[in-house]
Amino acid sequence: MEHSSIPMYLEVDVSDTIRRLKERIQSILVNRLVLSFLGNELNNRSFIHECGLHHQSHTEVSIRASPPAAASTASGGNAGSKKLKLFVLPRCGTTKIPVEVNASDNVGELRKQFPILQEKLHFNLPSDGYFSIHKQSVMDDERSFCWHHVNQGDTIEIFNGKRKIDSLKETAAVST
Repeated sequence: MEHSSIPMYLEVDVSDTIRRLKERIQSILVNRLVLSFLGNELNNRSFIHECGLHHQSHTEVSIRASPPAAASTASGGNAGSKKLKLFVLPRCGTTKIPVEVNASDNVGELRKQFPILQEKLHFNLPSDGYFSIHKQSVMDDERSFCWHHVNQGDTIEIFNGKRKIDSLKETAAVST
């Protein structure tokens, strides 16, 4: 069996499993898949029946070329040129706040914007600490949005409290 290869450059954690790495690759490939029907690209958020597809319809499947940001990473360039438009949902808030970040930025960069957003928009930012959640997973401030699989239009939620690792770092800093 012959294999073809697609070069991909990913930020990985050596403690991840191969399965986790394959899942990340799969999610990247899914985002690059393009389905077309009668020459029109089908929107990911559309229902099949809305696209005019019916029993025994045929669609064209293609793979979109990788974004230039991935190519520039390989050559040592700046991969941060890919902007993500996200929403932040403060704890106990109902209004999502639009923000823009670089895909390659660490989550900690967004955290730096929270006090500014709080001042402008008057939402309640927990004074005793907070952490970010994306799709029910706690985000690591030292990891990039890309590493967390954050995509255009995703929502980052702010939760009260501290992550366990943050509490351990604080304890270690105090006891030294």
